Amino acid sequence: MGNVYIGSKVADMRKGIERGEGFTATAHKTGMFSPLVMQMLAVGEETGRVDEMLEEAAAFYEEEVEYDLKNLSSVIEPILIVAIGIMVLILALGVFLPLWELSTTING
Repeated sequence: MGNVYIGSKVADMRKGIERGEGFTATAHKTGMFSPLVMQMLAVGEETGRVDEMLEEAAAFYEEEVEYDLKNLSSVIEPILIVAIGIMVLILALGVFLPLWELSTTING
């Protein structure tokens, strides 16, 4: 697994299930899942449809990531606009300050 943290949590869940603990109990011990997903896993374990509930949980997390990415871009955009504005200001000052000094020297 690419993510070391998640890989260790999944390994902990596997060990718990191999010891005979319930799927929901081992998932709760990891602390990785939101309360909504924990309820979905509990329902899936009770009804024998854990695979379907895991697919729904995956879809839930995918939607959550998409929402967070949209919000992230709306937060980053004003910051980038300000940064570009500062760069343009520095460039403009770099051009106009020497001209202003030259004109004051000539007139002075």
